[in-house]
Amino acid sequence: MNRKLFFKTPEDKLRVFQKPRLIMFSEGSEVESWANTQPLYFYPFSWLDYLGKEGIRELYIQDVSLGLAEKEINALEGGKVHFEHPNELLIKLAKERGHKVSVICNIEDLLPEQIEGLSISDFVRIRVNKNCDNLCSLSGLPNEHVLSCIKAYVGEGCNYGALALQAREIGFDFFHIAKRLENGHDLLQLSEEEKQKIRDLQKLETEQFRVVIPSSLEERFAKRFVITPSLGNVSSCDFSKYRLVLNGDNLYPCYTEHILALQGFRKEDTVKNPNHCLDCACIYENDMLHDIKTTMRRYKNPSFALKYIENGK
Repeated sequence: MNRKLFFKTPEDKLRVFQKPRLIMFSEGSEVESWANTQPLYFYPFSWLDYLGKEGIRELYIQDVSLGLAEKEINALEGGKVHFEHPNELLIKLAKERGHKVSVICNIEDLLPEQIEGLSISDFVRIRVNKNCDNLCSLSGLPNEHVLSCIKAYVGEGCNYGALALQAREIGFDFFHIAKRLENGHDLLQLSEEEKQKIRDLQKLETEQFRVVIPSSLEERFAKRFVITPSLGNVSSCDFSKYRLVLNGDNLYPCYTEHILALQGFRKEDTVKNPNHCLDCACIYENDMLHDIKTTMRRYKNPSFALKYIENGK
């Protein structure tokens, strides 16, 4: 079975559906490895774009003033810029500055003239709702460069099958069924009929089109992540040293609701964000980074690579 090492994040977008291991080397020898690398979560970056590098690596842009966004995009060095709402001018600026770009937006908020701007991005996810039955307006988006996705939510009445077929025919790379986080709702059970409809979507997969569904279909909503030291969650927030969130005219160390409810941070203080949060949007990143950093201390000159099995299994 062939294995291939990458010391930089691979450019082949379809590798995002594989499950590489993160390998640590010391003095030329492989010494440690981690299996849970979450390539789709980080795309178009991977763990390799954070480890061994200092300073802000990504901007997370929500509703923000144009001037602040331009300033921070220009200050970023070879990073990733993520947009919660597409802005053609800012996307173009980010690409001109050599950054990777990811975008997520609702189909009903997307104007026809914005499609061209999205098509130069690296990763685009478009959310659809139960009223959406035609994706033809998006036909100019998929291309060889951009990883493109149609995203729907469990239990919201979408015609999953029809949308997935359209997405495949148009040339999208994958169809994603996700759960919304519970927010005061009971964790409602899904009917057996709906579970089966979601599972059946995977029959539509080809080598060029994938379907991503939740690991569990027992409940409609996902449980909100809560830091639980008994499960090994760390209370520090080391990953925020790599991420800067722009919201309105303010800067934040993360996009957790109770952090965004504060009055903002000075840029130099975003790495000194409050610890011991109970609710966290970055539990996985913080736990994984803490484990990697702790392990690195035991070795000389650690370096990293991603190891892929060539058949993707």
